[in-house]
Amino acid sequence: MAEAKTKIKLKDIFNRNLILIILVQMLSDCSINWANSFINVGATAAGVSVGAIGIGASVYTIVALIGRMPAGAMADSDKKRIALIGAIAIRTALLFFLGTFGTMGDVNFVIARGLYGLGWCLVGIILPAIVAMLIDKKVMGTTYAFLTVAQNLAKNYAKAGGVKMYDSFGMIPALLVAAAFAVGAIVLILFIDFKDEKFLQATSKKKKTGLKALNLKYVPVCFMMSLVVLGWSAHNNYNNVIATERGIDIASILLITGTVASFVGFITNALCDFIHPKFVLFFLYVCLGVGILLTGHAYTYNSFLAAELLCTIGASYSKIISIFLFKNCDPTEKGSVHATNYFSTDILSMIAGAALGAILGSLGYQRGYDVIGIFTLAVAVVFILFGSRLMHMGSQEKQEEV
Repeated sequence: MAEAKTKIKLKDIFNRNLILIILVQMLSDCSINWANSFINVGATAAGVSVGAIGIGASVYTIVALIGRMPAGAMADSDKKRIALIGAIAIRTALLFFLGTFGTMGDVNFVIARGLYGLGWCLVGIILPAIVAMLIDKKVMGTTYAFLTVAQNLAKNYAKAGGVKMYDSFGMIPALLVAAAFAVGAIVLILFIDFKDEKFLQATSKKKKTGLKALNLKYVPVCFMMSLVVLGWSAHNNYNNVIATERGIDIASILLITGTVASFVGFITNALCDFIHPKFVLFFLYVCLGVGILLTGHAYTYNSFLAAELLCTIGASYSKIISIFLFKNCDPTEKGSVHATNYFSTDILSMIAGAALGAILGSLGYQRGYDVIGIFTLAVAVVFILFGSRLMHMGSQEKQEEV
């Protein structure tokens, strides 16, 4: 059914509830990034081995993967306030557990890091889904463009502040500041009107448990879109290594590409309100694929700069995937669809790590990057041909269930 074309007023976009939830998002981001800036440093300073930190990261990912399903169901339920407050409170408590018990030995750290993955997952699914519920589909891209800028500012300043606080006062005082940000977020949640019509429309009347909480009908499209994680992982983990081995000044390149990509990212988010998000996503996939191909053959500063710029722009596809899903799914499925998207990414990320090692180990950087780049471009083509069809099939199944 076509949406009725109504004129959108500014007060309908940036209403009280949306402003409050955006502030909650910023405070939550400050809390997590503040802590992330020093938690591993503090653990190693206390004697935790590098190996334990690596194992802890894997366990963290596995626990987060399991937590995706119930988190999505909670976001779609009629207990949104309780779910959001509970998620932030649990994450903060587990953060303290990680910063205290977790620093008392390798086994302690792995256990605490794994449990912390649950808290991180709950907030990471529930909060963005609730934010999406309050954003009008017609201006979702533009709203996300401004929200992303605000989140980046919160992230950068919080990380810098966390490091300084830890260096000056130690683990516990630094953790207390992270908790203060979380408490601020919880206080603001108390003032959000969860009887808002947008929340009511986004509340599922069916209890979602087990595999239903994963939203199986959206698995095909989510897995298809997440296949480019192989290219993202290559860019994120190996581009710096390649540049260093080839004697290229990667530091200055990262500064330039980061600045340009932030500007382009704002435009691509906003562009989703004027053209279908699938075209923006296709453009980013192509940028990533071409950037990967060029990286394998880049032996000069300028050629590597061009390749890294394309990779960095393309690697910003995650937010556009969310916009694509949120704009096209049923309002009552925002939480479960968001959880399904991240569940797919988690699974493929674990596979991508092993696949990258095998590809680059056997083929080397140049030919290996050729394979990865071509694969990424192939995913882009498959997505533009079948992505909307699979998304529509998921939405159609929902209508048939009602």
